[in-house]
Amino acid sequence: MAIEEQKNKRISVFDRIIGFMPKLYVIGTILIFVYTLVAMALLGIQTWKEPDKVVNPVNTQNPAISEGFEHTLITLIIEPIVTSEFYQIIFNTLFLYLVWILLFLLAPIAFYRLKHFKFFNIEIEIEKQDAAVFEVFSVSSSKMKFAAYLTSEEFQLEISEEIANSKDFKAPLIYTLDSTIEFYSNQLGLDFTYEIYNLNQFKKAKLPKSIKSMLDKSIQTGDPCITNKSNSDSEYYKNFLLHYYENLDGKFVTVLSSYQTEFDTFDKSLIKILHNVIYDYYLQYNYIYDVTLTMVKNEEISYNK
Repeated sequence: MAIEEQKNKRISVFDRIIGFMPKLYVIGTILIFVYTLVAMALLGIQTWKEPDKVVNPVNTQNPAISEGFEHTLITLIIEPIVTSEFYQIIFNTLFLYLVWILLFLLAPIAFYRLKHFKFFNIEIEIEKQDAAVFEVFSVSSSKMKFAAYLTSEEFQLEISEEIANSKDFKAPLIYTLDSTIEFYSNQLGLDFTYEIYNLNQFKKAKLPKSIKSMLDKSIQTGDPCITNKSNSDSEYYKNFLLHYYENLDGKFVTVLSSYQTEFDTFDKSLIKILHNVIYDYYLQYNYIYDVTLTMVKNEEISYNK
């Protein structure tokens, strides 16, 4: 699956530039050191052929006392370095290499801070990495907040009306899934659809084999399973999330699907929490209802006696 995703993934122009930059860095570094070796070789040849024209980097004459201590330092240390062709080659190499390093340190930062990069008539849109990370964090935290809302007393009172008017577990589950769709659409800008099957209906349903093969894994682990299409731009395939669960009403499978929304671990957790919470509310309500009904009947019997 990972190999197929890599093959189908589109590589942008910016990604190609970033991928080529390490090679360009190595090539430039090699050229700088080649320049150094060539310059030193030429200097050595010149020294060997015309030794009289080579400037002696060290001035052996003692400076005049009247020139002072400062002039002595300049004469003995700085002047030989500045006038020496050998040291000039070394300094040129260090300067070029420093500029080359800074270029490759600062250029990527500048690129990542841009949203649009335009060169003549070519315009490239660059997504900010920090913004993408923040978006993922924001979406994930919103999903967990919604999961926390499902466990609140406020939602418990809200869903109690649906449970009171229903005859099975499926009705409040549909109500909650519809609320989840509304939350995803309004708060996250995401969409999906769902189907609830009993086990026999799921086996007979016309679904891709890859989806039906997820059933065994969900049964074994007790957790939802997801499969996202390798090419996110494809309009002919869907992303799926499947969750198998059992209760007193039977064996069921909930299947979420979407052409655009890619399901993740947080979606798996949310769907599992949703099913467990709704069923717990359903059992609690029916237990309280049965106990209350029994107490009323007992009081009526006692009253009639």
